[in-house]
Amino acid sequence: MKLNYKKLDEKFIDELQKKIVKVENNIEELLKIEDKTYDNFFDVMEHLLDDIEKFSFPLHIEISTSITDLGKKTYEEYIPIMNEFTSKLSQNEKIADSIMKIYETEDLNDIRKRILEKQILSFKSSGIGLDKENKEKIKSINLELAKLGNDFSQNVTDATNKYELIVEDEKVLSEFSDLDKKSAEIEKGRWKFTLHGPSLTVFLKYCNDRVLREKIYKASATKAPENEELIEKILSLRDKKAKILGYENYRELSIASKTANNALEVIDFLKELGKEALPKATQEISELKEFAKEKFGYENIEIYDYPYLSRKLKEIKYNFDPSEVKPYFEKNKVVFGMFQFLNNIFNLNATQIKDAKLWNDKVIAFELKRNEVILGTLIMDLETNENKRGGAWADSWITSYEKDGIRVPATGIIVCNFPPSKDEVPSLLDHSDVVTLFHEMGHALHLITSKTKEISASGFNGTEWDVVEYPSQWLQEFANNKEIIKTFGVHYKTKEIIPDELIQKILDSLNYGQGYSNNRQVEFGLFDLMIYDNTYSKEQVQEKLDQVREMVSVIKTPSYNKFQCSFSHIFAGGYGAGYYSYKWAEVLSADSYTEMTKDGKIDKQLANNFFDNLLSLGGSVNMKESFFNVHKRKPDPKALLKLTGIL
Repeated sequence: MKLNYKKLDEKFIDELQKKIVKVENNIEELLKIEDKTYDNFFDVMEHLLDDIEKFSFPLHIEISTSITDLGKKTYEEYIPIMNEFTSKLSQNEKIADSIMKIYETEDLNDIRKRILEKQILSFKSSGIGLDKENKEKIKSINLELAKLGNDFSQNVTDATNKYELIVEDEKVLSEFSDLDKKSAEIEKGRWKFTLHGPSLTVFLKYCNDRVLREKIYKASATKAPENEELIEKILSLRDKKAKILGYENYRELSIASKTANNALEVIDFLKELGKEALPKATQEISELKEFAKEKFGYENIEIYDYPYLSRKLKEIKYNFDPSEVKPYFEKNKVVFGMFQFLNNIFNLNATQIKDAKLWNDKVIAFELKRNEVILGTLIMDLETNENKRGGAWADSWITSYEKDGIRVPATGIIVCNFPPSKDEVPSLLDHSDVVTLFHEMGHALHLITSKTKEISASGFNGTEWDVVEYPSQWLQEFANNKEIIKTFGVHYKTKEIIPDELIQKILDSLNYGQGYSNNRQVEFGLFDLMIYDNTYSKEQVQEKLDQVREMVSVIKTPSYNKFQCSFSHIFAGGYGAGYYSYKWAEVLSADSYTEMTKDGKIDKQLANNFFDNLLSLGGSVNMKESFFNVHKRKPDPKALLKLTGIL
């Protein structure tokens, strides 16, 4: 399978504008069709728009995964062009009327009905039915929000890249593994640490100097302070947009297209989840405080102490140091071991594409087949570098569909920020990195395995945002399975298979801190919803965050913490008034995984039923309905709390 990746060049904007003109002309011709149908009108239009998306893929790479000056400059030009183009389409009354007529008069199957219902709701959210003045307001708001989101994200990336902590006293690194020290060493006697995930995490876990831990934590917690002003503007614009469209507030607009019924239902869900976990979280922190006082003389513990102290306590409770596993989790071995697991359970075969030419030489690609049928291509960009934004994500380049009886395969991408390979040391992962890889692979499978014929309901398309994490959180649980870990846990030097005792230590330590980590996620989800019931100043946003922390937090957050200024998920990503989705979907994923493994072995029949009747249906069916079809029952609301040992 050939990958035709073409790097961004100076001609991109000119070529984009020509393509847009061509698409607009084609749509005008489609509108002249007298007897419009799903096939001759809507589906043709969807494919025209998909072509623009595919063409724009290199630009999205060069503003996120392999950031370039040309990418940043081009994206600033791209935003208003695309906003104008998409606004004209989404506010076009003729297009909306045509689609509504098709929905009302054509004998559509359930999948096509669902697609058009979502499209009609999308029209409402774009301003269809409004007068010209309000349509212009929506268009203007959308443009400004796109610019603000881009600025927010870039500010976070710039601040992350700018900071470095140079350590010259080796004593403060005495608890680091030799591998981690070598990765940070810039010259003999000098080590560099940054705010990039792998570096920051290792430093907070292993640095024995409390002052230095706070120093790097504070740098991370206060980065991109200019984003406070942007948050005010984003909240105000989103609220204005919601009210123009007839919604009480932005959170109700956001939830209208999700599986939840309303914001209050979600807030109650999160509060209950936090309440259930609070006793365990409180007990965990009480134990940690006693340990910190006895071993280190701390009168209190701060949030920047948690990674270090919890590691030290886990070492005693479970005789386990997380760095022990790194030599056994070499990145490439983990990738191929994950594919071996997928082959064993789902007959999914991955073959590396050796001659793939992509955006850097560490990016790898695979052709995926199931039962000898090509499903698509998976691209992996896994190691961190200074030209990549933080975090991990999956995305689509090509979405699969069927045309003239032939399936067009999908192409997906997984991006992570794993420790970089350096000299003779390969990229070595800790167990949480392995979980991240499986998580993103779950997203990729949702995209690439989709057997839905319609492009508008294939892969991520049409999937409600608050269940889009269901496949990813389901697959990540298999990274905690003993037999699966043994397929890739091989020492990178000695080739020794990871000992059973070490795997057991990983598994025994998994549920440690689950109450605390659960309530951290509840905190983020509640904060995200509670700032969208009105418009708030930056001071009031901080007050809302403080109120949520009072409700669910068990460690006091320093007053200087401005976490919200780097909360890109909700201010620069797709999770505004939707961050709750992680916990909402995790109830489903925990339940599915638990039933699949309840006898200690993977139930291959149930797993393949899940694959065929949920995972590979893309967005053609509501996943909560698919859960019922697979399990023949409603989800257990306590499944997540049981799986994580909170109950």
